[in-house]
Amino acid sequence: MSKVTALYLGAEVEDKLWFPVRKMIWHGEKYHTGCVGGVKGLIEAAPLWRHYFQPEAFGLIKTTRDIHCDYACRMPLDRPEEMPWYLPSLGLPADILNPIAFVARNGGYRETDSLDIFPEVEADSDGCYRFYFLLRKLYLVEEAAVDKVVRGDDIECGDGWAIHQPTGNRIGILPGYIRALFTEHRSQVEMKVHQVNMEGLLQERLLCSLTCKGFIPFTTAEYLPLGDLN
Repeated sequence: MSKVTALYLGAEVEDKLWFPVRKMIWHGEKYHTGCVGGVKGLIEAAPLWRHYFQPEAFGLIKTTRDIHCDYACRMPLDRPEEMPWYLPSLGLPADILNPIAFVARNGGYRETDSLDIFPEVEADSDGCYRFYFLLRKLYLVEEAAVDKVVRGDDIECGDGWAIHQPTGNRIGILPGYIRALFTEHRSQVEMKVHQVNMEGLLQERLLCSLTCKGFIPFTTAEYLPLGDLN
């Protein structure tokens, strides 16, 4: 399991337009949070977001002993007893109640906004970076298509959709950061079905993985902090 070293916040303007906007790191008992370069593109594309992110404070780094509210509200911090029910479907041990690892895989989506969470991870022993994620909006897909998917199947990205290679079926919508990595580094990424969860909710049925080879993810200007985030 790749170690999570930071959490990003992303914002979806529409189905095909997504931006990274914030990054949170931690040292000891303190959390440091600041905007990243992608927030400028977000406000240019959707000016109403300037009321939320406040351009005059782009370079401000917030240091607290508590997890930043944008992240905390997407974690099961007030209901940790629920985590063991969901951790196996995320490929995580049910006895390790780690809300950061939890939200790094489930995306932290809420019906009330278009923000999401995704992780920065350390390279594995083979030098590759691996991300694990759930597909979104499986309810828009015929369940028969999802039922034909098995562990290890290849996935491609097609217009934001996860395309199941053995059948050519659309099986869900990819998270914004996965779409970005796939688009920018097509020849250096590999996407597969990592786990099929036959029990539980339909939206948790498929846990997928994306492996990055030969490059370090999130090093372009959109992902870099606008302030001194150290």
